[in-house]
Amino acid sequence: MKNFSKGTTLHRVLGISAITLGVLLLPFVALQILNTIFEDSSPDFDQAFLNSRYISEDIASDTFEIEGEDISQENIANEKQGVLKVDENRKVISFSEELSEAEMEDIEETYGVRFLELSKVGKIYVISVDEQSSLTSLSEDYSATVETDIPVKIAADSIDWGIARIGADKVWETNSGQGVKVAIVDTGVQIDHPDLKANILQGYDFVNEDSNATDDNGHGTHVAGIVAATLNQAGTVGASPSGKILPIKVLNNQGYGYLSDVVEGIYFATDSGARVINMSLSTSTDSVTLRNAVTYAANKGVLLVAAAGNDGGSPCAYPGAYSSVICVVATDSKNQLASFSNLGGELAAPGVSNYSTFIGSSYRYLSGTSMASPHVAGSAAVLMSTCPTCTTTEIRETLRNTAVDLGDQGKDILFGYGLVDVFSAVNSFAPIEEEIPEEPTEEEPTETPKVQNPIAKGSNKQNIRIEEPMPNRGTKYIPSTTEDLTIKFSLQPILVDSNLEKIVVSLNNEEVYSTVLQSDSYILKKDTLDHSQHWLSVTAIFKDGSQSTEKIIIDMTYLKAVGRANVKDKSVLGVSFSIFNWFNIF
Repeated sequence: MKNFSKGTTLHRVLGISAITLGVLLLPFVALQILNTIFEDSSPDFDQAFLNSRYISEDIASDTFEIEGEDISQENIANEKQGVLKVDENRKVISFSEELSEAEMEDIEETYGVRFLELSKVGKIYVISVDEQSSLTSLSEDYSATVETDIPVKIAADSIDWGIARIGADKVWETNSGQGVKVAIVDTGVQIDHPDLKANILQGYDFVNEDSNATDDNGHGTHVAGIVAATLNQAGTVGASPSGKILPIKVLNNQGYGYLSDVVEGIYFATDSGARVINMSLSTSTDSVTLRNAVTYAANKGVLLVAAAGNDGGSPCAYPGAYSSVICVVATDSKNQLASFSNLGGELAAPGVSNYSTFIGSSYRYLSGTSMASPHVAGSAAVLMSTCPTCTTTEIRETLRNTAVDLGDQGKDILFGYGLVDVFSAVNSFAPIEEEIPEEPTEEEPTETPKVQNPIAKGSNKQNIRIEEPMPNRGTKYIPSTTEDLTIKFSLQPILVDSNLEKIVVSLNNEEVYSTVLQSDSYILKKDTLDHSQHWLSVTAIFKDGSQSTEKIIIDMTYLKAVGRANVKDKSVLGVSFSIFNWFNIF
């Protein structure tokens, strides 16, 4: 028995040691397996694991599911949806005191009214009345004020954060996609939506085989609004508010459709003169028929844009996976990759909680790469109105070259060339003014104002420069600590007779400071810099309408990663991306 006991103990020790060794080696084995999988599909996909600090940890609760109804959106009472009109049978009544349930029942029976909404604040109630209602008696008996519950609306278009983030609202005065036809190959579009109808063209419904491409799902209407909702002092506004929408219905009321209908939609859009085709739809399967349709459109000079897909880390789905199509991934308000987004796109665009048009003449917040794609399609329309003679290739290259470089320097697997920036893209087409030297003249010496390093009169060309902080990795400044950040900037050269109107400092495309000084500074408080990427731009605006802009990215994600001591960092695939993460090595 004694020898048997020793043997058992030895076996136990060896067993425990083997298990421990297996646990320690498991991350290495898993990493090798994952790398092998991704090497087969794309040689660059292993980079995703090294960049997961750029991926949002939050999963949008309102991510749009194309399969069936949008169950994540709160159901709003039907009588409050859409464009509201005066209803004399809907009254708002104010009592001096809050009513009990018994009192409300008594009022309903005595005065012939029906309570629609209970008081939330201020003892305000909404009632429904008819010809038999005794409103005068009710008002007198309870000293209550009774009025028609008249509709009110916002006095201006609401600019969604995504539209502002890509800088579209800064170019509308001169370029808003005038006349550029954008095909929406989707579930159709509500053609009489008050925020879209001015831009709607005659389309086609390949599901029901008729010319009435009405949306019975909501997805296509939402996409169309991001592209070209109008500037009409109500609702929202799209990236190219003067663009034209060609609605093509290829998906049914549940968001499904046949490949044949999608292909026919692409051919129809091309032959109908569309300059841009947006396809917020996807499939994981390659198809010769689909590829041929995409090639046909591209050869006809159409710019094709498609959603990457919402499979959380998978490669770009088709048709976005084709080289002739711009595949668009989704980013959130922190400039991080949305957790649901596929990878390997050409460009990135806002795609989380975007506010846009919806069926029923209403509006809704939705998320998905379906929302990111139309930001790029609308931007392309703006560029085409800016440069009508530019080829599709030139437009595409401009979108790439002016994109804000998120993630690793240069094109990377997460963000492609970066976040689309229509403001910079439009400005890239601005003519370069040649400086004509003035003839030297003899002038009496005059006393000039005290200006730092003043340059004499004669050359009025100035450019803005960000002096602090200086980028320490490509176009990025990566701070080592979380603290207030001083932004120093100046015009170069400093001129005595500068044509400067003002200098604007913007963070994530929102103005935070302005000055009329040629050299100044601004302090970004640490509370405004969360652990994500921030897009800082300084723009000098001159009195002749010209501008000079310089941008850098303040990348706080490294600080976020450093702060994760002994925590398994999840990539979009839901696994620890690297053993080195445990040691804070980047």
